[in-house]
Amino acid sequence: MTKAEPPTTSTTTTTVAGGDVSTVLSEVPPKSEDLKASSRAGKSYRHTFAVHTKLAPSPLSKEAPPESYRGFVNLGMLLLFGNNVRLIIENYQKYGILISLPGSKVSKEDWILTGLAHLLVPLNVILSYQLERWAMKRAVGHRKRLAELSSLSPSHGHTNGDNDEKDPKQVLKDLNKAETSIRRTQKIFGWLHAFSVIAILAWPSYMSYYMIFHPFMSITCLMNGTIQFLKMTSYSLTNQDLRAGFIYDLPPEKFQHTRRVHDAASNTFVSHQEVYEYEVNYPDNITFKDMAYFWFAPTLCYQPSYPRTTVFRKSFFLKRVLEALTCLGMMYFLIEQYATPTLQNSVRAVDQLAFGTMLERILKLSTTSVLIWLLMFYTFFHAVFNGIAEMLYFGDRGFYLAWWNAGSVGRYWALWNRPVYIFFKRHIYLPMVTRGASPLLASFVIFTFSAIMHEILIGLPTHLIYGYAFAGMFFQIPLIALTRPLEKWRGTGTGLGNMIFWVSFTILGQPACALLYYYHWTKRHIDDGSVAPLVPVSST
Repeated sequence: MTKAEPPTTSTTTTTVAGGDVSTVLSEVPPKSEDLKASSRAGKSYRHTFAVHTKLAPSPLSKEAPPESYRGFVNLGMLLLFGNNVRLIIENYQKYGILISLPGSKVSKEDWILTGLAHLLVPLNVILSYQLERWAMKRAVGHRKRLAELSSLSPSHGHTNGDNDEKDPKQVLKDLNKAETSIRRTQKIFGWLHAFSVIAILAWPSYMSYYMIFHPFMSITCLMNGTIQFLKMTSYSLTNQDLRAGFIYDLPPEKFQHTRRVHDAASNTFVSHQEVYEYEVNYPDNITFKDMAYFWFAPTLCYQPSYPRTTVFRKSFFLKRVLEALTCLGMMYFLIEQYATPTLQNSVRAVDQLAFGTMLERILKLSTTSVLIWLLMFYTFFHAVFNGIAEMLYFGDRGFYLAWWNAGSVGRYWALWNRPVYIFFKRHIYLPMVTRGASPLLASFVIFTFSAIMHEILIGLPTHLIYGYAFAGMFFQIPLIALTRPLEKWRGTGTGLGNMIFWVSFTILGQPACALLYYYHWTKRHIDDGSVAPLVPVSST
């Protein structure tokens, strides 16, 4: 007796009127030609064909294999498009066309003061360069003096000439005096650089708060001042270390630990097996050409040299210019036509503390706010930065990473604004941690400093130092603490953490902050009659 063969799902033997016929019944539906041939042969279909032959999960189940949801994405885009078309029609029916010529609402005095504020910033930048020139000349003298005294020290074992007549104690005394002079010089130039970089930010801050009325004009001054403030801070700190290495003739190996520290401190950095070697050494980098390149380069961290491209792509550059101009126009249109009426119609709800209406206004504003914010991101971090990089042959263009997939708030801050993130990491976080401070304390210092800078950039131009921008940035710390366990629990890029980021930051946070600032601006400038409202205030 032979063992029966196990049944299969691929073939079945059926009996038809014409006799025994073997018919192949596969999971693939039969072709129409096969069906016609079977019909001509007088074969009939049997209902015994097995259709449930294996274990299979539902496509939306967790255990199902990865599936494309492109259709749902298309549906969402269509719904978003349809809803925005409805908002466009509704907005036009209520207000008509509100767009005016850009800059037409800015007074002549504000234009003049804004230009003056922008002109003052380069003067302080040139001052920082001149300070470093003076420090470099002193460093050359200190290096020469140390070399002379070192050659006279007993450790060198000289036994001829005047060296035998030199008192070893006097040589050591002169060495100590030289090192004291070096430390004093380093400290003096450190303080001079500190005063210089503070002045870079002080001038536009003062003029924005006390002299320039229009908030947008003030913001341009403060953005320019803040960028150069951070740049010159990096310039002075980096050259201070390079200067010390030059004075004491330290080998390059003394600085190679910093690359390993950077790699170990965060997995968002791309690790390098080799230390990047500067093509220019101190003091050859202290030139006006070097300073001018760093002045315009799309980075906040100074280096004597950078990775450079070799070809200027004209078409690439023109595309970035066209994208920047288009996005700026779209941002202006959204602000004037949609954001401003929504903000003006929200003032009454804030006056009456109608929280339900306030929430409805925030959610209505969030659509416009998110679009403006995304356009702002693409305009500057992609179009403008890449355009500048192309002109300057600047090779490292990692201005942002995939922040839109961030599974936690902390991950977002490490990915979206890379120039600022790298600046804080290089000049605040790592110096504190390597000197014994805890990472938590270093992060606290960074977010506190960032909160102050946000308050300066928003509070001073609006003439409203109420702390909303400071609080919005400072309270990122508890949000990071809340979403970090989610990322550890659900993995990097967790959907729940990503949704918390989007809701807290763009759906509720930004619109609420904009509403509060506009409310106080209205109470200070529109209600007292100094500024006329742009559109009639309605209850809807």
